[in-house]
Amino acid sequence: MSADTGAGECGGAGVGSRVASVALALVLVGSALAIGPATAQDGSGTFIVEQGGQCTEVTPLGDGSQSVEAFYDYEALDDRANYSSLGTVDMQIDQVSQLFVYRGSEGLSLVFLHDAIDEPNGFVATADLSGLPADGEWPVEDDSYTDRDDVFRHENGSSHIEWVSNGGRTDGAAFRGLGSPNYRTITVDVQFNEESNRYPFGEWDSAPGENEIERWIVRSGSGETTELDMSQPVEISPGTCSGGIETYTPTPTPTPNETNGTATESADNETTETVTTATRTATPTQTATPTPTETATPTRTPTATPTETATVTATATDAPAATNTSTMPGDGSSSVLGPGFGVVAALAAALALLAVVGLARRID
Repeated sequence: MSADTGAGECGGAGVGSRVASVALALVLVGSALAIGPATAQDGSGTFIVEQGGQCTEVTPLGDGSQSVEAFYDYEALDDRANYSSLGTVDMQIDQVSQLFVYRGSEGLSLVFLHDAIDEPNGFVATADLSGLPADGEWPVEDDSYTDRDDVFRHENGSSHIEWVSNGGRTDGAAFRGLGSPNYRTITVDVQFNEESNRYPFGEWDSAPGENEIERWIVRSGSGETTELDMSQPVEISPGTCSGGIETYTPTPTPTPNETNGTATESADNETTETVTTATRTATPTQTATPTPTETATPTRTPTATPTETATVTATATDAPAATNTSTMPGDGSSSVLGPGFGVVAALAAALALLAVVGLARRID
């Protein structure tokens, strides 16, 4: 009889632990669902380009499968074109300067692309950038050959660039670091054509009037392009036009214990740190498995000897004294378990004694 009771207690404990585990899992799933929409709105996939009173939202080009260096594919000497970008031929436009964000395998980059290969006219442009995150870098400089005519100077979050082209090739650059939380706004001020300090370029093959950038555009990952004013600087920030500038939140590197949280945001590669803390709270499932199953040993009592029955009766007689040590406030006589607990304990001891004696007789 006591064996059945022990098994029932073990079963109840097991069911209780399962219910606790299921409840905890539901709480974690609810937390992940609640966190998911917030991370989608943190501006990490959208940038705003502001110029004057115009605000344009753009998304990055690229799917993160290759670096910006591989995407731009700058080649100094090639059968198709020299000192040019050969990875962007399909999107190049003659006498047009382009600005866009690129998502590469090593992070987000701000990319400049000027002109197109196999077109005769050249150009000049000078750019000054400020507000660059200090942990960023320029992995692409078009041009980067020795004794180049172009100028690249970078220092303390600022850069000065001078591009000159005599036609038939591209110019440009890529700054990697837009995934850093250490900036809010990058200001880009480009002086084209006569406004540049390099105008006119003495090595142009044709008349100076034909060697000019005619348009400046910003390109979005959606394929849309927006015309920019060539006489005004632009400001580039993570965020949205409706929500404003938002600090970029990079994706923390997941660990084996954080798989529950990373499942909500792996495609976007932009999980906020709140997801990380939510997944770390999942560890209580390891401690939510109580060990009452080890107390289910009443089945060992059939081997009890008469001396063991004595210990049973001793514990039975000790029970009233134990209950008398804890009394309810305001009551100096009754125990926490009630005045009838001593009688119940005595009856339980007597039943246990009878069960042991009967079992001993069966064994004999």
